Amino acid sequence: MGAERGGDSCYSPAAVMATAGALALVAICSYLAVTSNKQKRRRRPPVVGTVFHQLYNVRRIHDYHTALSREHTTFRMLVPAGGDQIYTCDPAVVEHILKTNFANYGKGPFNHGNAKDLFGDGIFAIDGEKWKQQRKIASYDFSTRALRDFSCAVFKRNAAKLAGIVSNHAASNQSMDFQGLMLRATMDSIFTIAFGTDLNTLDGSGEGSRFAAAFDDASEFTMLRYISPLWKLARLLNVGVEAMLKERIKVVDEFVYRLIRARSDELSNSHDSVSNP
Repeated sequence: MGAERGGDSCYSPAAVMATAGALALVAICSYLAVTSNKQKRRRRPPVVGTVFHQLYNVRRIHDYHTALSREHTTFRMLVPAGGDQIYTCDPAVVEHILKTNFANYGKGPFNHGNAKDLFGDGIFAIDGEKWKQQRKIASYDFSTRALRDFSCAVFKRNAAKLAGIVSNHAASNQSMDFQGLMLRATMDSIFTIAFGTDLNTLDGSGEGSRFAAAFDDASEFTMLRYISPLWKLARLLNVGVEAMLKERIKVVDEFVYRLIRARSDELSNSHDSVSNP
């Protein structure tokens, strides 16, 4: 009788219902957790390759990414150590990153490390207070009417020069590197506005052209760091692309610092002339 009563107490309706309820609760929680994880995984952009695929296609990198973007407007590339890089051409995503939620998308140490050798701690490579300070200075400078008027005049002049070059090539039925011409026209304009010096790279001669070529190469070599997992080792050994990048940066630095010194001396002499008429 005692044994039977013990058995009855173990399998009483209340105990069975409590156990069933607990199991049902665990099952529901597990289902919700799995479903949530699946939904989160589905929301992540698809993986279409690795940085090694980019390295393999480096000579046709723009065509390679264009082909990928036709299949997926936003996608991921896996990188060593378990990370990934996200690429997008979706206008809504671009607006979200660059405008709507810009504060959440800093450049971070990865981008700063890749770009620092060329851009230093300039506005193109930093975040936080340094970026805000430089952005504020640039915004103030470019908000003045005098600079806006000067900038417009410079861009119009170089646009006219570019149009003349294109027209001459068309008239003589000659091919041209239009992307290169656009780059040189832009660089001539920016340098005239920022430094008061015309590089004249559209004419294809002079020291300005040497600087422009070095900067163009340095930009390309810096970009290659994003798809080369061994660039830090190459920089340490000073070999390959990293050795060439170092040479190009030296040309860029020497040219820019010379302009800065010349401008500084000009302002100093002007100040002395005013102080001692």
